[in-house]
Amino acid sequence: MKKTDKKPLGTIDRVLIILGGFMGLFTIAMIVTFYIKDAVPDTLITCVMGCSGVEGILTAAITISKQITGKKDNPEEQEEYK
Repeated sequence: MKKTDKKPLGTIDRVLIILGGFMGLFTIAMIVTFYIKDAVPDTLITCVMGCSGVEGILTAAITISKQITGKKDNPEEQEEYK
């Protein structure tokens, strides 16, 4: 594989990009809500941040378990490690 060849994004990368975009938009929405109402829904913020944290931890656990077991997403990559 050449250095110039780009690999397509994997599922975990896509999930993390979507999660980051959602968290950015959510933060902006909560800032706008604060400026308009002078208050924010604390329970909603706590639940969203908690769920995002759990998603991050699960993603890390999946990645670590794949590295420990040696499994790869693409069969071509798996052949390289044999």
